[in-house]
Amino acid sequence: MFTFTRAVAALGLAGLCLMSPALAQSAPDRPDNTLDARTDETVFVFGGPLTSGYFSDAVQPWNWDFESNVFVGAGYQRFFYAYESFALGVEAGLGLRLGTPSSAEAWAGLVGRLTEFELGDFNVTPSVTAGLSVVTDTIGAESRRTAQAGESATVLYYLAPEIAVSHDDHPEWEAFTRIQHRSGGFGTIAHIDGANAITAGLRYKF
Repeated sequence: MFTFTRAVAALGLAGLCLMSPALAQSAPDRPDNTLDARTDETVFVFGGPLTSGYFSDAVQPWNWDFESNVFVGAGYQRFFYAYESFALGVEAGLGLRLGTPSSAEAWAGLVGRLTEFELGDFNVTPSVTAGLSVVTDTIGAESRRTAQAGESATVLYYLAPEIAVSHDDHPEWEAFTRIQHRSGGFGTIAHIDGANAITAGLRYKF
């Protein structure tokens, strides 16, 4: 039987495998196409309400219909490759989905970001994280969709498009908004558009 603990362990192992090329390379030997050692790791906290709509609704603010359920979480990123304005790394995180019923979530995946948009002293950085998500229980609209589909939503794909903003005076700090999305990937895992949360957060780069 597939358990949440085994799923988290699998995600952790996958994360270590993805991070191994970066961990194996010492900072003094970084080639020109890797990031500066001061900014290739980040930690962040974020949170926000879940919506009753689908992912297509989550990307359209005029279609937001918030539930009383709330997501809060924290994560870690390590970037191991950069080319011009593009950076590639790995991300892992843990979160709580508070509501009816409450549940825990863990996710891990690859993250890609761009860093080329400047508005005066402000820097706008779009990124997207894609991987796998595991939960201890479903919540809100996800519970209804799981019941209708008759399929499990314990393990689903994870997708998190994001826009971050930083200031030239303190580039190590970023404020961001992201969609916390999990789904069955058009039926490749399950025929479920799981949960979608509209979140805001704060990130520290080091």
